[in-house]
Formats: sequence, structure tokens, C-alpha cells
Amino acid sequence: MKRIRRPTCTRWIAAMLCALAAVGEGAHADDLSGVFMSANGGLGTIATDNALYQDQLVNQTASIGTLGFNSASLKNRKPAEWLDVGFMVWPYVGIDVAYLHLGELVNQATGTFTASAGGTQSVGATTRIRSAGPAAGLLVRLPLLERLEAHLRVADYCARTTVMNILNARTYTSMERGANGSSLLLALGAAYALGEHWSVQIDYLRINKAGDSTKVVDYDANLATLGVSLSF
Repeated sequence: MKRIRRPTCTRWIAAMLCALAAVGEGAHADDLSGVFMSANGGLGTIATDNALYQDQLVNQTASIGTLGFNSASLKNRKPAEWLDVGFMVWPYVGIDVAYLHLGELVNQATGTFTASAGGTQSVGATTRIRSAGPAAGLLVRLPLLERLEAHLRVADYCARTTVMNILNARTYTSMERGANGSSLLLALGAAYALGEHWSVQIDYLRINKAGDSTKVVDYDANLATLGVSLSF
């Protein structure tokens, strides 16, 4: 089955900027709203099929024995953060560039390993998935009240995903893989102005099908964050 190739980061960004230019044709220079930047932190989750990594360990040790798992513990809520800077090209539409760290998924499993030469022992396995990288796209702001606004981000997330899969046994096994991938980022949020330049904001970010299934795995990620923003 032929794998559908995802658009590269450059193609996504170029397409979005072309769409922005078309929408904003005829805009005047005095409509520009200036530069903004923000720092945000909260919790991130990565959702994927953890059984795939247990199967990798089972297959890798098959030549020397039989590996079986009987329990697992998933820790999938980790601190996450992102920084961004942008420019409001038009009153309600701007260009946004960010760097995100999505936190870490940790899956721990226990089981037994029976060697072909004889002997059985208890084993433990740990899978760690990390994702971080830049994103670039569009920001749309919608004033609701005098100090309150809603905003929407649509961006391309260029993720660097790393996976470490470790089996603690008499035969030590460790697999570490990395992959770069491009995926769609959508974010909804709201901001409340504290003064002329400062505001606080909350955001929910959704990243769909990051990673690379040919090298690591496809996964979804979600972030809920609280941040502070400066505009000038």
C-alpha cells in the first residue's frame, strides 16, 4: 500500500501565507497592530498505541527466549510549554511562530522472560515518547468585550519525536529512534487584558498525527496551558 506523503513544513507555511496575502489584499499600513509574544505552560498528553512497543521488545528477544507482559502503568500527563512571537498584519489576523515542548509519555510494563537455555526471571520495560519542535501559522483574534478576546491558531507543527524503548533483563535491550514530521496544529483560546500591553491567556492546542509511522509512530497530542502575553 502506497504511503501518502505529508506536505512539508515549507509547503504548509507557503500555502498559509499565500492565503493570507489574498485575504488581506488592499489592506492599509495604518491597520497594522504590531508585535506580540507570549510564554505558556501547562499539561500535555500524547496518545498512541503503547502495545506496539511491547510487541517490538517481544519480537527482538524471540531468538533467545520468550517474553510476556502481564501489567502496565501509563503516565501520560506531563508538564508542557510553548513560546511564541508574531505580528498582527491586519487588525484581526496575524502571523505566528512558536516553539513547543509537548511533555513526555511514559509507559511501564512488567512481565517474565524465559530464556531458551532455561530459567525464568521477572522483567520490566519502559517506553518514553517525547515531542518538541517549531510551528508556524496564522492567528485570528476576535474581540468579545472591552478587555476580553477569543483567538484561533492554525499552524504547521514540525515535530521532532524521539522514542526510547528499554527492557531491563539479563539480556539488556534498548531501542532509541527519532523522526521529524509535519502535522496540523489547531488551537483555541481566550485572553484578558491587564493593561495596555499585558494580558493573561488560556489555550487548548490539538496536534493531529504527528511523528512518522515508518520510523517511530503516528500520535496525537493535546495541551492545556495558561500564559502571559506582551504586545507592543
